[in-house]
Amino acid sequence: MYKNILFGINTDMKNKKVLEQIAKLAGEGSEVTLLNVVSEKDLKASVRTGVHLDDIKERRQESMKHVFDYFNEQNIKYNLQFAKGNPKSELVQKANSGDFDIVVLSNRKAEDTDKLVLGSVSHKVAKRATIPVLIVK
Repeated sequence: MYKNILFGINTDMKNKKVLEQIAKLAGEGSEVTLLNVVSEKDLKASVRTGVHLDDIKERRQESMKHVFDYFNEQNIKYNLQFAKGNPKSELVQKANSGDFDIVVLSNRKAEDTDKLVLGSVSHKVAKRATIPVLIVK
């Protein structure tokens, strides 16, 4: 069991298997930190459309409600954090901060198809993180 789990989550996460794997990794006293990164591209688009960062965060939280519900059902302690910037860099930096025991990612490239190719975020985190990385297809 891992005590401090970093879960890099995208708002359109459809892969329920990743939640099941996190439940297997978590034990009593474990805490899952969900990290959602607002990319530079999304920030620029929000400025053009007049959407405030707080509104983006609120919309993203609503789209992640099923994740919160699952963790609550499984009695898994969690917290949600947002970061701004490049998702790859932010996840690697957080993973290598010394605060986490493992990083869990969903491979978005493989969610809808039978492809075995890693997405660019999964690939970079797996390559540069100094702690174990679990990528769930």
